[in-house]
Amino acid sequence: MKTPPSIDEFEISIFGPGIGESVLLHVGDNEWIIVDSCMYRITQSAIALQYLKNLNVDVATAVKLFIVTHWHDDHIRGASTVLKECKNARFVCSGALCSREFLELCFLGGHALMESSGIDEFNQILKIILSQREGNRLKSVGPDQWAIAGRKLNFSKQGGTLNAEICSLSPSDAAMTLAFREIGQMIPKEKTVQRRAISQKPNHVSVALWLIVERLNVLLGSDLENHQDNNLGWRAILLSQNRPENRALIIKVPHHGSSTSYCKEMWDEMIEPDPIALLTPFASGVNPLPSKRDIKNLKNHTEKIFCTGEPSGWQPPRRDAAVERTLREMVRIRRLIHGRMGHIRVRFKVKEQNANPEIRLFNGACLLV
Repeated sequence: MKTPPSIDEFEISIFGPGIGESVLLHVGDNEWIIVDSCMYRITQSAIALQYLKNLNVDVATAVKLFIVTHWHDDHIRGASTVLKECKNARFVCSGALCSREFLELCFLGGHALMESSGIDEFNQILKIILSQREGNRLKSVGPDQWAIAGRKLNFSKQGGTLNAEICSLSPSDAAMTLAFREIGQMIPKEKTVQRRAISQKPNHVSVALWLIVERLNVLLGSDLENHQDNNLGWRAILLSQNRPENRALIIKVPHHGSSTSYCKEMWDEMIEPDPIALLTPFASGVNPLPSKRDIKNLKNHTEKIFCTGEPSGWQPPRRDAAVERTLREMVRIRRLIHGRMGHIRVRFKVKEQNANPEIRLFNGACLLV
């Protein structure tokens, strides 16, 4: 667990369920990409940073790119800490947030919305960006790059052992238009009460990513969902002229494997037969993900389905009934008992002919059978 990948070895690590999910990518030469942020309940720290520090990686210099796929709490919690410590990383987020209204919403923070931790996190991110650009005559508010459909994401890869590039497949123009309208509706009017944040469901504004490392193709599905409208979600990607030509061997399954994110055409046309599928469960609410039906959909395409937690819906350990009843009477908001953070790690010598990926499972991660 504490041995880092070699300089010529690709790694994808996926963490969850914690407070969210996070993906780590080693693209060779001790250079890393972080996608989304996930908080480890026990240490209340960003799991990506904790893992890298356990490998004795200097996060300030080794992390080259930090991507936030969308602003939902389960993908952004702790992102400001990641950005602050990864001083050499370029910051990228969804182009659906590149509006004056969203920036206004961020700076209003908790004064504007109820249950706005995602907004509050972006508020901290924007403050960090401003402080890092202090003294720059052309100082601006916003990420180093906005992710939109068909855009190559820039990062300064210094090493030459492995060739790597990453591009965003979404959001589409139509998804951005919808997002701008929804965000504008969230700005509070004078003398009105706070509103709840709009969840933007389905997750059309999420940033799906396509990574190429030498001959290996990887699809990171984020929380992007399927839609009957050809201009939104996976259908927009499938119909795009900028769609990747090759197929992916590894897929981070979108949106915890939910039926709303399942697109058979995406699996048939963009993914290799019998790929390595990685996903995190989601246990909040009355319908935990993935469901048995969701798993059945995935098994139509592969038997190599790895999950960071039990697929029936991960739950933290239960307290004694008397203790639980007492806590309900004493407090309105209760902390969850600490659960384990599942971890799937795939390492691959991508330059070696006939090499097979090495897959390791930690802390309750499992192969779905």
